[in-house]
Formats: sequence, C-alpha cells, structure tokens
Amino acid sequence: MTETAADTTRTGDDVPTALEAAVTTTDHLRIGRAWIASGVLFLVASLVAGLLVSLERMDLSGMAVFGDADSLFRFWSAYRVGIVLLAVVPVVIGLATAVAPLQVGASSVVFPRAAAFGFWVWALGAAITVAGFLIDGGLGTPGGTSRTDAVALTLLGLLMVIGGICCATVCILTTIVVGRTAGMTLSRVPLFVWSVLVAGSIWLVTLPVLAANAVLIYVDLASRSAVAFGAEDTIWEQLSWAFSHPQVYAFALPLVGIAGDIVPVAARRRHGSHQALLVLTALLGVLSFGAYAQAAFDVGTPIREQAIFVVEAFLVVPLVLLVLFGLVDTLWRGAGSRRTRMPAPLYLSVLSVLFLLAGTVLGALRAVAPLDLLERSTTGAQFTFTIGAALLAAMAGTLWWGDLIVGRVAPQGFGLASALAVAVGVELVAVSDMISGFMGLADFTGGDLSGAGYPGSGVNVLNTVAFVGSVHLLIGALGWLVTGVVRFKGARSLGDTWGGHTLEWTTETVEVTSESPLLDAAVEVGA
Repeated sequence: MTETAADTTRTGDDVPTALEAAVTTTDHLRIGRAWIASGVLFLVASLVAGLLVSLERMDLSGMAVFGDADSLFRFWSAYRVGIVLLAVVPVVIGLATAVAPLQVGASSVVFPRAAAFGFWVWALGAAITVAGFLIDGGLGTPGGTSRTDAVALTLLGLLMVIGGICCATVCILTTIVVGRTAGMTLSRVPLFVWSVLVAGSIWLVTLPVLAANAVLIYVDLASRSAVAFGAEDTIWEQLSWAFSHPQVYAFALPLVGIAGDIVPVAARRRHGSHQALLVLTALLGVLSFGAYAQAAFDVGTPIREQAIFVVEAFLVVPLVLLVLFGLVDTLWRGAGSRRTRMPAPLYLSVLSVLFLLAGTVLGALRAVAPLDLLERSTTGAQFTFTIGAALLAAMAGTLWWGDLIVGRVAPQGFGLASALAVAVGVELVAVSDMISGFMGLADFTGGDLSGAGYPGSGVNVLNTVAFVGSVHLLIGALGWLVTGVVRFKGARSLGDTWGGHTLEWTTETVEVTSESPLLDAAVEVGA
C-alpha cells in the first residue's frame, strides 16, 4: 500500500520533543555537533582530574589531597583515559562526521542511524566509565583497595566507549571509501579526509585489542578471585600501551590532516606535493600501530627493548619533520602573495605539528635503553606533548569549520586566546615532566619521595610548574566551551568563511534554530 502525503504529515501534537529530536536525528551535522560538545565537556572533567593530581604532586612528602596513593592512582589513570577516549578522539570523530562527507561530495555520512547509535553508546559508556572511577573503581590500584564491582563497572563503560568509537569510525571510513563523488580518487581527497581514513583504520585494528584486554580482565575479576588478568596491581599495565608510544600517535594523526587543509587555504598556495603528504601520513599511521607493544605480556626479551620498538621510535621523527617542512614550504611560497591577516586556526594547526614533533623526539629518547626513561615522568611528558598537539589541532578544526558545522559564527580572538592558554599549559606540564624524568621522577610517584629521584633534586619545584600548566589547560578548555556556547548564539554564517572554495563549503549548511535541542543543551551548559 502506497503511503500518501497526508499519511506522512505530522500534526502539531506529533511534533517531536527536544529529547526525541536529539535521540532520533540522523543528520550528520547534528551528530557531529553532539560528539564535539560532549567531548569538550568530558575534556573539562578530565582536566579537573589532572589538576587534582598535579596539586597532589606539588609536595611528594605526603598525601594532602587524596589521602592515599590508590586514590591518587585512580585520578591519575582517569585523566589519561579520559582525555584520549572521552575528549580528544570524540572531538575528532565529531569533526570527521560533520566535515568528511562534505569534503568527498557525499550528502551525508553512510549508515547515519549507526553513526547516531555509535554516539549514544559512547556517551552512555563514558558516563559509566566516569561513575566507575568516582565510586572507588577505576582500572585497579597498586594497593588493591578498589571495589571489585566498581572496577567491573568501569571496564564495562570502557568497552562501551570503545564500541561507540569503532561504530562511528566504521561509518566515517565507509563514507570516505564508497561515498566519494565521481572522479574523486583516494589520491585526490583532502588531507583531513585522508588522515581520518588512515587513523580510523589504525583505531579499528587496535581498539578491539584494547577491548579484548578489558574483557580478559573483566572475566578474571568477576568470575572468581582474580589470579592473573584481573589482579588489582596488573590491570593498568595491561591497558597502558594504548596511552603511550607508539599507539598514542594514532590518536593524534588527524592533526596532520587538519593542518594540511588549513595551511594551503590560508597561504593561498597549493601544497608542493599533495601525494607526498598522503604517503607521509600513511607511513605515520603504520608506525603508530601499538597493539604489539604490551609490556604486560613480555616473554623473553622485553618488547620495549626489541629492534622493532626502537627503530619505530626513531623513524617517526623524520616523518613528522617532513610533514612540518611541507607545511612551512607552502606557507613560505604563499607569503609574498597574501593580502589578508593569517587566521587563528593557522597558527594553532602549525603549533600542533611542532608539539607532535616534540612528542616523537621524546618517544625516541625513551627507546634509548641507557637513559632508562621508560618508567619515568618522561612518559607523561611524551603523552602530554602528543595528546596536547591533537587537542590544539581539534580546537583549530572547530574554529576553521565551526561556521560550517553550526551555521553561526564565533569570535576568533577568544577562541585563539583559549587555545593559546592550552598551548602554554601543554608546554609547562610537558617540559616540567620531561626534566623531572631525567632527574629520576617516576611516571606515577604514589606520593613517595623515593619516586622523585632524591629529596634535593628540585622535582617539587618542577611539579609546581606543572601544576601551573594544568591550571592553564583547564582555563583554555573552559574558554573553548564558552566559545562554543557563544557560537550557538552568534550571527548566521555567510558561507565560505575562508574563501577556500573547497568542496565542503559548496554544500548549504543546516541552520541551527532556537528550537534546536543541541542549542538548548549548549545554553544550559553555558549557564
């Protein structure tokens, strides 16, 4: 039976509520906005955890903030998990969900209902994960004082987070592979699309391994008294590979695409070799595969002393240098013909590549066995530089494509100031931890002076500098949140904001009206 127009017309009483509209939407721009807004909120929460940890580390002679080392460890591990899987990666997925389909000429993301489903699974899992950390669960503790049921709850939330990310990634990658407009080969796609394709592929072959680790831990923890995988003091060791070299580079890889799309438009010059940047990005993706580097399952020679780990650590550095050289070359060739002031996202995107370079250099130094840096705070410094680079690029991306994604404008100056606050924070935290690592500070001190090299080493002073950096990070994140709220209240976008004449700007954006449930949520958060 054929459905008539009258059958499909909704009456006033049938108009969906804000909650119904938010849950059932299949518009890729709305789904992208939901990912970005949620990621920024969880970023603030993660940075609060990091700030408390930094405050505790200012004085390693006691436990003034948390009371015991196990509570400190919960927040320390929550910060690393949260800023990656609950903040930076979701924002990148949001940008890709909204922008990538338009860049390849598709009208929407492939499997839009699955894309929306992935977001809601991730959001519920993120909430469960945070709850697990807050009720004395988390990912185990050195002293074994966690609640077993709360640890199981945290692992369940983590599995949902991974599932949601993988589901959304499959939709994005499928759109890139099969949804491209006629004539657009993979060798001609924008660099952001290519970097998401490469990074997403790595996520899909490594995050399931992380999920498998979590399942092993969960089964051993929940079925009976843990004997191996679920033992309190071994849980983090089985999961930490996902938040250190080389896997951490996979989460930062899309920054190459963000910078690669911003630089030529801002400089009014094409890249000297688009194909070379595609190859470099692909090679970085291959070298960021880190599922093999699990020290918890070492048999014989430790994996981090084997040639594959060491060679990989050193190969990443020249690749990032070549990417940086390509971007600077494009800027240099375009400098003479520029007539307008360079936009804020340009500075942030190039700075993000510099931070990534710093992270790769530290990753290489950690692989030098005589330096003995693997278990020291240099690991935290590398994490901060690399994920901080990804965070800066994500902020640049929201400033660059924000008019397109939301349909309204935001003050670039305030967004730039917020991002620069984050940049200062990243530098203060990372440099302090790097120096402390060379002075003997452990990656996780547990509030013990024995983990700080020696009492007169000056590590406490450096930890104070790191605390100041953590404050800057939180201020910058709050500024980013405010920028988003202001954007939802801003004037309508006029279309091709940057005059790039690239494919995503040729598609009419969806107007965000005062009735939008996402606008209502953003205003409520801002209040």
